[in-house]
Amino acid sequence: MDLPVILGIIVISVCSVLIGSQVSSAPKNPEPFTDDKAEWCYEEEMKHYQEVTGKSEKELTDADTEIIWNYSCNHCAMFLTWAIMKGYCGQVHLKEEPEAVDAVKKREMTGTSFFIKYCDCKLWREDFSDKILPFVDAYYYSRYLDEYSRVVQQKLNKGPWGIAFSWEDYEVIEKALNKAYRHWKFWEKPVLVIGKK
Repeated sequence: MDLPVILGIIVISVCSVLIGSQVSSAPKNPEPFTDDKAEWCYEEEMKHYQEVTGKSEKELTDADTEIIWNYSCNHCAMFLTWAIMKGYCGQVHLKEEPEAVDAVKKREMTGTSFFIKYCDCKLWREDFSDKILPFVDAYYYSRYLDEYSRVVQQKLNKGPWGIAFSWEDYEVIEKALNKAYRHWKFWEKPVLVIGKK
């Protein structure tokens, strides 16, 4: 065998191993996205806040509660912000609050402010466009929550609790989401059959 043939066999073998590992690590039938709610994180965020501030639950003021809700909303708000910035926001928001959607795109309103005011701290399927829902179904429950925690702790050097929305943090999480979306699009694309139209 000549060198080009040998190199071709090696490349194909390596690609097969990589593809196999990617496919085997991907969830076969991920649970479709239904909802995510900030209230599910509130209790843990409140405990963390109390540890940091030394306040008892009875001593928490309205301002403290607002901060805790902001922390509780962050992971949902980051994902929704990504959808808004990429043009995958649900029709309900485009019809009912287009100015607010534009404000997020211009970074005049934070994703958390939008999420609290227009989503009531709850993320639903209707918050996303039909075009992006297959990705949300495949990624949100199976990968995003773990990926969010990993990025926050490893790349932002922050703990899992007590994180307020910032555009600097968003940019880091956006890169992770962009990468996940590109990966998903690559694997989900229909296979091109050569010679067929």
